Amino acid sequence: MSARAPFALGALAALALLALPLAAGETSENAEKGGKGAEKAAAPWWTLSPADRRAVETLVRQLSASDAAAARQAEEALAGYGPGVKAYVEPLAVTGSDFAKAAAARLLAHPGLDESLPRVRLHLKRGAIEVVLFEDAAPNTVANFLDLAGKRFYDGTRFHSVIEKFMAQGGDPTGTGRGGPGYRIADEIDAAALGLDKTTALDLTKQLGHPEPTKETAALTLQEIYTKQGYTYKTGLPSRPVRRGALAMAGTRRPDSGGSQFFIATIDCPWLDGKHTVFGQVVAGQALVDSLKPGETLERVEILHKRDHPYTVSKLEERQ
Repeated sequence: MSARAPFALGALAALALLALPLAAGETSENAEKGGKGAEKAAAPWWTLSPADRRAVETLVRQLSASDAAAARQAEEALAGYGPGVKAYVEPLAVTGSDFAKAAAARLLAHPGLDESLPRVRLHLKRGAIEVVLFEDAAPNTVANFLDLAGKRFYDGTRFHSVIEKFMAQGGDPTGTGRGGPGYRIADEIDAAALGLDKTTALDLTKQLGHPEPTKETAALTLQEIYTKQGYTYKTGLPSRPVRRGALAMAGTRRPDSGGSQFFIATIDCPWLDGKHTVFGQVVAGQALVDSLKPGETLERVEILHKRDHPYTVSKLEERQ
């Protein structure tokens, strides 16, 4: 199976999201002795280090400044610190200026602050990319990614296809764009959640600034067009669009052709909505994604957090 690149048209702060095995202030010596207090609950996986807390306090002050550009930068950086940021931002949403309240509200709705979402870190020589995984939107796709990551399948693979101002694709153990895990998984896309049941071909071409389609095609919805191409859609999934920072499955431009290969978008790609399962979002390290070069190595995928249940992957046989 050859997973082609998706069809193209035409320094966040360092993180320390560590799952601490001991409660704050407890020493490993005390725990080993089994003395009184040794049974204290472990700190949450998203607990901030002292250095991170100081950085977050500075960024929250920046978030309060009436400077839209500075506030946006602070929002992006704070999302990378994870759910531990909530305690610092929630008061701002209540007592801040109107500007600060709006910025705090946007940040509190960011998936990077959702402690229930699985979270991984992609390690490269030049730094790391942190991603939250949308398990509710794409449960089998997330299970597949976590399963492969846990087996160290991705360690040492390369970003074999990088198209500037479009996307970076990796996950192929052969580095050729033709490799995979030896099976396929089904797409997980809800067309209605993406608005494909209402968006017409004419709407999309106008959005992209392209020539209008033929009269026969113009009035068709994207769901109607893609269904004729063989795509099938699920219902009840909170599917996400292919926007800048999205982590999505790569395939062969045929339905249900994903396996292990993925891509990270560096721009919004509305023409890919409905054809690629989006299963994650970069919350830290997007600047590194933007600067990736073909052939850069993904040294390892670190699983920072996943939900407390077994992850079972539903697999399809390879096409001949």
